Amino acid sequence: MRSTFFLLLLPITAFSQFEPKTTVGGYGELHYNEPDGSRRGMLDLHRFVLYLGHDFTEQLSFRSEVEIEHTKLEAGSPDGGEVAIEQAFLEYRVHKSIGLRAGVLLPPVGLTNLYHEPPTFNGVERPSVDRVIIPTTWRESGAGVFGSPADAFSYQLYIMAGLNAEGFDAANGIRGGRQEAFESNPGNPSFTGRLDYSPVLGLMCGASFFVGNSSADHDSIGNATVSMWSADVRYSISRFTFKAVGALATIGDAEKINARFGNGVADRIIGYYAEAACNILPLLCEDTEEELGVFARYERYNTQATVSGFRKMSQYDRYDFIIGVTYRPTFNTAFKFDYAFFNNAQNNEAFKNTKQLNLGVGYYFF
Repeated sequence: MRSTFFLLLLPITAFSQFEPKTTVGGYGELHYNEPDGSRRGMLDLHRFVLYLGHDFTEQLSFRSEVEIEHTKLEAGSPDGGEVAIEQAFLEYRVHKSIGLRAGVLLPPVGLTNLYHEPPTFNGVERPSVDRVIIPTTWRESGAGVFGSPADAFSYQLYIMAGLNAEGFDAANGIRGGRQEAFESNPGNPSFTGRLDYSPVLGLMCGASFFVGNSSADHDSIGNATVSMWSADVRYSISRFTFKAVGALATIGDAEKINARFGNGVADRIIGYYAEAACNILPLLCEDTEEELGVFARYERYNTQATVSGFRKMSQYDRYDFIIGVTYRPTFNTAFKFDYAFFNNAQNNEAFKNTKQLNLGVGYYFF
């Protein structure tokens, strides 16, 4: 209310000098996935996203993304596509150091949940840690503040509707507990935030968190408090880039959750990955702004790192290794190739280690 009141007090001349504008953009990606590199694979337009924004004044704006997954919806089909509002919020910039946001927001945990346009990351598929441990893409209704009090610092801090423990499970941790701003139960408000710091040119360090209860209306499971902490670092020097992300989540009252729903929920889930890439195109053509990046990424993640009341299942202790190439003719388009090795600590007939060939194209524009 204070921001609206302040807005009403601004001189009319301040608005008369501003020309409202609407911005249209989007991103998308087409994938080809061939498991084990032996049998015929599958082509899929995995995502098609439209961006719509509008600047009402220099301070007040609207931002939104509408996502279509797998090109179409089929009535009654459990494997059909999805149409979803990925983001939709009003943003009011009081000052460079503080602004206000309210609507459907992305919890600023990890890197890929915030920056998931296909040309911004290597590999056809998003990192497993950013899907299984940090449940990207993660969206929820909420409000909060953001800003950049100094050139080297920026922050975000929001209060949001929480998770629902009924959707937690052994294989995917908290991912199924996302309410996704769809008639979300507000009974367990959660807090999430992020701090970014760039001490020197080319180095960016980030830390983020999410804390909140997930019991919703299930009184028998206690508070079921979820606490997630994540750290990430990115470093670029000359033709080389390096990236590392780690995340740890604890789930309170896991035994009560399992007694109620029987999903094998762990007390603690954990994951991390490290990636290195080199742009080799300058070795072939010195005067070019195009990129040809060769990369390798190692991931380790466990959705049953610590359990209570039952024996942990080693198939959920997983580690991936991905090698590949990303060609970027422009900064916002990418042609990708990679080969992925998916391994687990059990590796038996029921849970085999597998491999997968991936090809993809992606773009974004605003």
